[in-house]
Amino acid sequence: MESMSMKFHILAGTPGLTLEDVSHLLVPGRGRAESGSGLTPDGIDRVRTAGQLHRVIASRGGRIVCSGYKSPVDTAGRRWSPPDCPGESFIGIPEADLMRRELLRMGIPAAAVRVERHSIDTVTNFLRSELEGHFGDDAPVAIVAQRQHLRRMLSLIAPRTLQRPYLGVVVPEPKVSTASPVVDLVSRLVLLHLPQDPDQAVRVATDRAALIWRIARVAGLRRYP
Repeated sequence: MESMSMKFHILAGTPGLTLEDVSHLLVPGRGRAESGSGLTPDGIDRVRTAGQLHRVIASRGGRIVCSGYKSPVDTAGRRWSPPDCPGESFIGIPEADLMRRELLRMGIPAAAVRVERHSIDTVTNFLRSELEGHFGDDAPVAIVAQRQHLRRMLSLIAPRTLQRPYLGVVVPEPKVSTASPVVDLVSRLVLLHLPQDPDQAVRVATDRAALIWRIARVAGLRRYP
């Protein structure tokens, strides 16, 4: 089911949920530029859509959760530590911090943006954002991504990772991407029989994603599913 609300294209998730019910936004990472210090064009498009939507729903007091570190096969960038956590060190700047930087440039208040900077694929984007409490409450969320990515997120990943109602907001793209059955398979493998305990679920999913990407590195792939 697809509808139009508030000038945004919506893909249905939780039955009956509309954009008028949503408080939070989740923006999963879409890869970094080759320098390790910038976003891909697709990632920038996600941020722009999220910023535009937040201006519409800001009065509801929700958060934009920017989620993602980098693909394990992405080794670009110099050592970097976030100002709010100087004891941590990353290779290049995490996607989440790059997205936050763009949102602040758009005029989004810093208090409205949260970063989840440790996930390494789409499944762990969702798991960590939810299980580590980045939303702050159990209010509904809109997932901001390109159409084909949203279809996988809404049908496969969100039902098994989120503990709140959800829907999707489509990021416009000049050329619609096509879905890959391989990507669906990877997500299914990462999600397979995850433990109920939140910490264990995150650890197991992360280990699986890292293993898959060690294999992907041999195949010469760079962008995570």
